[in-house]
Amino acid sequence: MSFKKTVDLNSDRLRRSRIFYFLLFLFFFVIGGFLILALKSLVLPTLVGMLSAYLCIPLLNILRRKGIPKGASLLILFGGFVFILFFLGKQIVDILPDEKEKLELRVQIQYKVNEQYLAFTGRDDFDSEGNIIHSIFGEELQPVIENLNDFIALTREERELFNLYSDPIQYADPIDKRVIGYFEEVSKLPYPIESEETKVESEDDGPFGLAPNVELMAGDSKIAKLIDALSTWIVLPFVFIFLLVDDGNIKKFLIDLMPNRYFEMSLTILDNVDDAIGNYLRGTLMQCSLVGLSFFVGLMVIGFDFDAAALIGILAGVANAIPFLGPVLGLGIGLVYAMIVEDINSILPFLSFDPIIGVLFVVLVVQVLDNTIFQPMVLGKAVNLHPLVVVLGVTGGSIIFGFVGMLFAIPTIVVFKVIIATIYKQLKLYYIIY
Repeated sequence: MSFKKTVDLNSDRLRRSRIFYFLLFLFFFVIGGFLILALKSLVLPTLVGMLSAYLCIPLLNILRRKGIPKGASLLILFGGFVFILFFLGKQIVDILPDEKEKLELRVQIQYKVNEQYLAFTGRDDFDSEGNIIHSIFGEELQPVIENLNDFIALTREERELFNLYSDPIQYADPIDKRVIGYFEEVSKLPYPIESEETKVESEDDGPFGLAPNVELMAGDSKIAKLIDALSTWIVLPFVFIFLLVDDGNIKKFLIDLMPNRYFEMSLTILDNVDDAIGNYLRGTLMQCSLVGLSFFVGLMVIGFDFDAAALIGILAGVANAIPFLGPVLGLGIGLVYAMIVEDINSILPFLSFDPIIGVLFVVLVVQVLDNTIFQPMVLGKAVNLHPLVVVLGVTGGSIIFGFVGMLFAIPTIVVFKVIIATIYKQLKLYYIIY
């Protein structure tokens, strides 16, 4: 065979190979995108299972080095994983308010919001004249306070339920008299105004202001939601176990898909991505834990009770996995609680100031600790992204995939950044590009 024919044959083979790999990539890209959109509800539990397994791989290796068989090591890790999930779930459920406490909180919040609004505008009631703030901004503030009351206020059915919980004859632990006084005050407010349609519909309602079978329907709805959640999240333990059982078969499969000439590059990319994901996950887990603990300690110091401080700390710590959301959530919930709490007493006497000022102080201290100590020492260069990229990534992820997109926007950007940087270095290293 002549040299020219050999060159033509190799060129033709190279062209066919490129077309094949391009079509294969396009096929997996289209099918993968379709499956993600079609099975959107499975994305979060699958990713949580993958990330949990990824975090446990170093622990599995430690147990194996201690001489523990792989099967026993997997059982230990899975048992620990299940125990942590149930323990944290139980603690959170115990902290969360029950139905009666939710009604009390909403009444307290509505009363305090209107009290603060009247004090801010310098009025004794909604019919009196106020200060200069009211005269200048009254027309703009009025719709805001009305909408806020519409959002917070109890519905007619909830007001009936509140009255039932207030009866000491029917309940051993009735609603506190102070909260009952708040309820009587907010009932006198000029809003929210019940529409005529609502009043007409209420005439046909059943006992206690509830429509017929509404309690049964609510129960069925809760059961249906529980079954739906279990059917979705049942995939999490399977993903967790299968990934821990895998002995590099997934990595080997991905490497085998690559042409031999790109073997080293593919292996380097996977190793770098592996390091980047590991550093990000371990760093983020530690950072979120430190932020949540800092919120908890700070709120306890300024006088919050244990349950409130723990709940706010857990929520702020978990939300801190999404950039900027943790401090915002901690600030928002903290301010709401500070506004409704009564007789707050700081652990340190010299910090006996307004609880709202205390919450602002705690959030400021936590932010300083996070930006100067937690992020540089724990995360290091694992997430070395420009703040604008972070903002755009989180916003874009929320638009496309909602909460899941917000949660995994930054790790996805980190992975793509590592892939692109590695490919660029490898291509330059082998003189494929200048």
